[in-house]
Amino acid sequence: MKLYYRQDCPFCWKVRLFLQESGIQAQEFSVQLGQMHPDVVALNPNGTVPVLIDGELVLWESAVIIEYLVDDFSKTSLLDGSSVTRALIRQLHSYSDNRIGKVLFPFIKQIRDSVNGKVTDELYQSTANNWVIIQETLAAQLGDKDFFGENFSVAECALIPRFALAIVYGLPLNDDFPNLKAWFQRCMKRPSFMASLPEAFPGIDQMIKLENLQI
Repeated sequence: MKLYYRQDCPFCWKVRLFLQESGIQAQEFSVQLGQMHPDVVALNPNGTVPVLIDGELVLWESAVIIEYLVDDFSKTSLLDGSSVTRALIRQLHSYSDNRIGKVLFPFIKQIRDSVNGKVTDELYQSTANNWVIIQETLAAQLGDKDFFGENFSVAECALIPRFALAIVYGLPLNDDFPNLKAWFQRCMKRPSFMASLPEAFPGIDQMIKLENLQI
């Protein structure tokens, strides 16, 4: 099995978290931001990562990759529970990819692309407001549980990169949601987090270390 990925891409990051948590081995090929890797271009009509190769099978949608790995490696516990629990995990996965991703991406891209690493006041305020709403939504769903599923789940794999990116690029976690803060701290302590944490993020000069993610 082979995985083409970019370290700071949240779609790739969640797949790598899943692999780490599941103990699934894959040969990894790192792609840099803006690089048109010839293998990726040949394998994926979108020309983007992640791309997973398993024998003759080529998959290039991150959610499909994870669903395939869940189906093909029955020993994984990352989508366990009742049909209701599994549906809620899948829903959070979709929420992370779509709603959270669409809120954070313009903000992060402007920091990444700007000369001084800053965003307009208007973009900062709108993103910060939406980030609070997202946290409120997730905190209500988490409640007093340790994780969104019965244990660490696909929902965590999808959400952790989004949270880490938000914090690194200057959107902190709100003190009004202590359960969500505790959840993120719990996730950060897992070996999979450190194993998949990018060495650096585009648009930020310093190397990212664990202390940069303290909340």
